[in-house]
Amino acid sequence: MKPNPSREARAVRRVIVTAMRNWSRLDADANQVYYTSSDRAVFFDFTPMQYVGWITYSNEIKKVQESIRKFKITLKDDLAVHVMEGMAYAHGTWKMDFVFTEGSRRHLHGRLTEVLEKRKGKWIIVHEHASVPTPH
Repeated sequence: MKPNPSREARAVRRVIVTAMRNWSRLDADANQVYYTSSDRAVFFDFTPMQYVGWITYSNEIKKVQESIRKFKITLKDDLAVHVMEGMAYAHGTWKMDFVFTEGSRRHLHGRLTEVLEKRKGKWIIVHEHASVPTPH
């Protein structure tokens, strides 16, 4: 029998799942409430290397999304959430499916690490690291 996750762990999981759902909808603006607005926050994505600050991250992702017709992130069952005093981190794996505007498709498998802080009673993502394995 799996342990029953705490209420806080479930809340963190909901933030992550909702953020991934918003990315899948190609709606970066909807994620503004789930990510820190800090201009010093660092977000590692699989391409390019990193974004510094939510505004940069959001704006650059929107540019990438212009070439995508359909996109879906599916979190796998291994998403693990760990909660401490006012902080949480989560890690797991995902798959992504893309259909680009010119018709080509791409499928990726990768990993995700999220760091969240509880601010004013709400969990927000303050650091994100998404990566794909290097080819053998």
